[in-house]
Amino acid sequence: MAQADTSKVAIKSPHPPETGVWRKNIIILTMVAIVETLLLWNNAALDRTLWLATRWLMGDQQPYNWNAVKLNPATHPHAPWWRVVTPPFHSQLYHHTETTWRALRDVGVPAEVIFICVVVAIYSPYRLRAAGVFLGSILGAGAVSEFFKSICGRVRPIGRLPSGHLNDGHNVWQWFRGLHTQHDLSFPSGHACVAFAMAAALTYLSPRGRWLFLTIAWLTSFSRVVMQAHFYSDIIFGGTIGWFCGFGCSMWVGERLKVPQARLPELGEQKPAALT
Repeated sequence: MAQADTSKVAIKSPHPPETGVWRKNIIILTMVAIVETLLLWNNAALDRTLWLATRWLMGDQQPYNWNAVKLNPATHPHAPWWRVVTPPFHSQLYHHTETTWRALRDVGVPAEVIFICVVVAIYSPYRLRAAGVFLGSILGAGAVSEFFKSICGRVRPIGRLPSGHLNDGHNVWQWFRGLHTQHDLSFPSGHACVAFAMAAALTYLSPRGRWLFLTIAWLTSFSRVVMQAHFYSDIIFGGTIGWFCGFGCSMWVGERLKVPQARLPELGEQKPAALT
């Protein structure tokens, strides 16, 4: 009796890939919600402490005169630790690496976005349609970010307070301030949103480089804290908007422009023929 040929029988997974993706996204969003709650709890005490600790470690564009503070301790009897304890490199760490942080910050500026868009149009087999997916991701995520930023009206940690004085890392919210001014709006971070939206679009088009894209996005976001412009809660929320809204917009635009989501070949799967 001839044996049945079972070599072509497909083994179906009990859980479709979409289920795993949704489960992973829900876990990520839950973790983000928990972290944001902890950072903003008790008038953002943890958020402010982490920002001050980062400033203490890195220094800033105008380093504190630590020696002057230590030479006259009588005038600073209640100074917090981050004003009297000399940090590593004597608050010069930022200055030793300033070029790197400024280069990372530029990832989220319009000129850099246009440059990457041109690169995508040149190297993607879908040309201008791929560039359309890339821009759609950034514009869609950016619109959501601007909505929250306008409503929340949080003042930057070194922004201008309502009193006219410069902020010093205090947690100040002026609700709906963004509806009449875009000056010193902090929550969420626009740079983090754009960086992660770009990472989402590039992952949609070329998933092999997803870890590189995400690493650059995280470093770009962290540069905004190092350069005193944002709290950690700002970049986490901005990055979340950028990634999820950016990927959603990439899928929506890609479906309409007939640019399918690229995927990594499964184990044992042959690579598709190159597009001509």
